[in-house]
Amino acid sequence: MRVATLGSGSRGNSVYIECGETRFLVDAGFSGAEIARRLAVLGVDPESIQGIVVTHEHRDHTAGIGIAARRWKWPLYITPATERACAPLLRGAETIRHYRGEEPFDLGEVTIHPSSTCHDAADPVALTVTDTRSGLKVGVATDLGRATTPVRVALSGCHFVVLESNHDEIMLRESPYPWSVKQRIGGSRGHLSNRLAADLAVDLLHPELGGFLLAHLSDECNEPEAARDMARKQLERKGYRGVVDVARQEQPSALYDVASLVDTVRNGGPQLEFFGQVVRPPVAPR
Repeated sequence: MRVATLGSGSRGNSVYIECGETRFLVDAGFSGAEIARRLAVLGVDPESIQGIVVTHEHRDHTAGIGIAARRWKWPLYITPATERACAPLLRGAETIRHYRGEEPFDLGEVTIHPSSTCHDAADPVALTVTDTRSGLKVGVATDLGRATTPVRVALSGCHFVVLESNHDEIMLRESPYPWSVKQRIGGSRGHLSNRLAADLAVDLLHPELGGFLLAHLSDECNEPEAARDMARKQLERKGYRGVVDVARQEQPSALYDVASLVDTVRNGGPQLEFFGQVVRPPVAPR
């Protein structure tokens, strides 16, 4: 099972997940051309993608869903309410496959479990993705608003988590944003701060958790080092030795081999990062 972000931040978000012959995206907040370019960086042919799972309608997660679905015939896995909210992006030629919050569904070799979140969207969800053969479980949890008990329960037992760490609370408070925007970002229907993301990460710890990829960082109110340092400090206090890295807006992340990360943590190996550069086993050419 392998995971990467195509990019993550205020200007576009998309996560690539691969499990055996199953390949799909969670969200597609970039243009069709940019999606193709970023997949190429990962060595992935767009023709091999089997769908996009849409978490909510905000444009930084959906800008490319319509064009990608039409260009490459990718099915869109989407809730009915989110589909209605995405109507301006769709032309009726797309293949739509509805799912509903809290109801698991299968996509190829994985089972996807959506869990409703508190974000200010029509029907937003976080997702866990489980390899039906190995049992490896990946969480994708951005735009959380707050980490509710159902979301915490859903993410428990994950072996790798793409986790929102949107803003530094002081930087948000001192930012030039209007007070209403600050309230929205920092409120219970907005985004997780670095502090709250670190607290959630600690709550999710278990002996086989291989890594965290901190995502959806604000351009104006965060710094990669601030997000990483906050999470690492909290996790290291609990003895955690897995990956803690930060997804960037401008380029794809490393392509993480979840089984390898879990094996390293299980065997008590060293932490697999150095100033944000992930050390990972060579990836076979495709």
